[in-house]
Amino acid sequence: MLFNSFYYLIFLGGTFLVYYLTGKKYRWVILFLSSLVFLGSLSYNLVMITLLFAIVNYLLGIGLETIQNQRYRKTIFRTGIFLNIGFLAFYKYINFLIGNVNAVLGLLPQNTEIPYINVIIPIGISYYTFQAMGYLIRINRKAEKAERNFGLFTTYLIFFPKFLAGPVERSNLFLPQIRNNITFDSQQVSAGIRLFLWGLFKKVVIANNLVAPVSAVYGQVEEYTGTPLILVFFIQTIHLYCDFSGYTDMALGSAKVFGIKLIDNFNRPFFAKNVGEFWRRWHISLSSWCNDFIFTPFIIRYRKMGQRAAIIGIFLTFTVIGIWHGANWTYVVLGLLQGIAISYEFYTKRKRIRLAQKLPAKFVVFTSRVLTFLFFCFTLIFFNAGSLTDAWYFISHMFSGLRLGISGYHLVVEKGTFVFALLAYLFVLIYEYQQERGVNLLERFISQPFYVKWTAYYILIILAFIYNKPEDSFVYLQF
Repeated sequence: MLFNSFYYLIFLGGTFLVYYLTGKKYRWVILFLSSLVFLGSLSYNLVMITLLFAIVNYLLGIGLETIQNQRYRKTIFRTGIFLNIGFLAFYKYINFLIGNVNAVLGLLPQNTEIPYINVIIPIGISYYTFQAMGYLIRINRKAEKAERNFGLFTTYLIFFPKFLAGPVERSNLFLPQIRNNITFDSQQVSAGIRLFLWGLFKKVVIANNLVAPVSAVYGQVEEYTGTPLILVFFIQTIHLYCDFSGYTDMALGSAKVFGIKLIDNFNRPFFAKNVGEFWRRWHISLSSWCNDFIFTPFIIRYRKMGQRAAIIGIFLTFTVIGIWHGANWTYVVLGLLQGIAISYEFYTKRKRIRLAQKLPAKFVVFTSRVLTFLFFCFTLIFFNAGSLTDAWYFISHMFSGLRLGISGYHLVVEKGTFVFALLAYLFVLIYEYQQERGVNLLERFISQPFYVKWTAYYILIILAFIYNKPEDSFVYLQF
């Protein structure tokens, strides 16, 4: 039941009606039950796994708060973190580990090989394990009290708008919202529907119509050189952004109709002037989680090491971010590249500021944004490539056999649709540019006459109907 499917719209609408027809005191129960139904539509086994996961973390949280003996509390906390990491590692990384061990064993004279484990990765596992760990860490820090209502706690983990691909929500931000008696707010509901439509537009009209060349090239990368690789070098970034931010907008919009505000994952990332700023604008819920629970505690604990602690902390954080994405060495390299770039910015900050002061301000801003964008495009080669070998082939053949045009490669099946998707993204880019300049186009749109707004809404709905393919999944569902 994907967000861009008709079934989800029916499910969302039905949940909405029941939710607001139920007394305010028990509306959280509707969210809890509807989330279980949503999980059940994906897999009955998923319901059992996530409920068991919730029970374990629920009891660990209460134990951390109740037991005052520091030795026992430390044991409970370490057990909780170990169980969560172990749960994630078993399902997501066990076969990756076995494959690497087998590669080493293959170098030995004996022909020894460890058999792979037949395991299916539960949907959403990367998101709710991080949410559970953040919850336990906050209780251990005594920054938050354990939630005693099992239904409320489980809803925090499995709330259906954010279950599939985030955002990585914080317990201290989410739980107080559903504890309160949420009242119907027509403006909130309208804003939620509007945000959902905007996300649907980015996913269906832009991302879905740009995915073909990306999938074709990375599916058989060795069949391409030159121009097709350069095209995909740029298209992959637009595709990923519109796919993931489109999902996030639909998740946030779905939650907003129930009066719940989730963490936004994006803040116009392509206007970032350096890689550090980029990660404060891209996948914000994950990067901020890693900053609060990995980077900051690390540099505080090892502050005597000075700048070395910061650099090690940066690499540790981005290695985790890289590995979080999947069990492949390409994701490790993806994280290391971010760490190298941010470490470079850390060490050269003063020199770059002095250089920037000698150049025109607009030139500096423009150049910084372009370089940051190009760096991210480069790192996405490792995000999309199936192996380090494929990634290296892509990089080493981008400028070989160059020729104008891409005819004969069959990358773009429907050129009109492809061009329309690029024009649609240009519209999104202009909108975000105006936001970056402080011009609130959304407020201006809302203040327009009734017929203007509904004309725009109908255009979005018609475009979504024309271009929607419910079988087109979201990129970040695989994580």
